[in-house]
Amino acid sequence: MKNKEFEKNLERTRINFYNILAILIVIIPEYFAELIFSIEVSQHNNILPDEGDAWERDTELKLSKMNIYELRLMAKRLSIHGYSNESRNSLIRRINNKSKKRIKWKSSKIQNIRKTL
Repeated sequence: MKNKEFEKNLERTRINFYNILAILIVIIPEYFAELIFSIEVSQHNNILPDEGDAWERDTELKLSKMNIYELRLMAKRLSIHGYSNESRNSLIRRINNKSKKRIKWKSSKIQNIRKTL
């Protein structure tokens, strides 16, 4: 009888000891990490710059902001074949290449027109 009570008390003591260890090893360091992170974030208000001239000029920045659905619609408008099974990064690369080619082609066409005038 005393042996069973002793085992119950020993088991409760183990559980309480493991609970204390969990608090010391996991919960308290997690709390400090969260506290330090929140202090650090509050000191840096605007890490990312607002959308400026670079966002309007650089097509790759515009494309990186789009989701996959918008990228596929853009690829469809640019007549890029096989866009439906492309990953997001490869689709951005293909759209960027296609748009650069179109800009070069249009600028060369304008220069040819200027030459004739």
